[in-house]
Amino acid sequence: MDITSVEFFTLAFVVAMAIVALMIGRRERGMPSTHILQLITEPEDGGADTEDTVCLERLDNGRVRIRRTGLTLVPDETVNLVFTIRDEQCTIVEKKGVKKRGTVGEPVKGEVTVKFLRPVKYNMRYESQVMSTWATFTYDASLPDPKQVNLNY
Repeated sequence: MDITSVEFFTLAFVVAMAIVALMIGRRERGMPSTHILQLITEPEDGGADTEDTVCLERLDNGRVRIRRTGLTLVPDETVNLVFTIRDEQCTIVEKKGVKKRGTVGEPVKGEVTVKFLRPVKYNMRYESQVMSTWATFTYDASLPDPKQVNLNY
């Protein structure tokens, strides 16, 4: 086969495309896991004008504490956090648990400790269906530095 022939260039093109396909090839993704935890709430000291924020902090035992401010709930109303984790992607959806109607809401803050986050850097999305706010951010669960994020409409 001559290196100036059409057959040679066709074969070279096919080999090049096969190499590119191997380099780009789809990565195997892990199975998603879902966890549901109840947010432990208490009255907010700062009042109704407290910012709508979420703060993640790695503890010494490897767990992650999530603190939430800026919620407005009626007494005895609960909030659940639904975690969906796939590889380094984590989505946290904040949903009302027990709902009470006809009562004016009060500002509360909440906290939960999570033990299932691995010490890796996550691409996170936090969605609050309670307050209709959200945020996307990265969080490195291996670092002790707290990460505070403001939620937006």
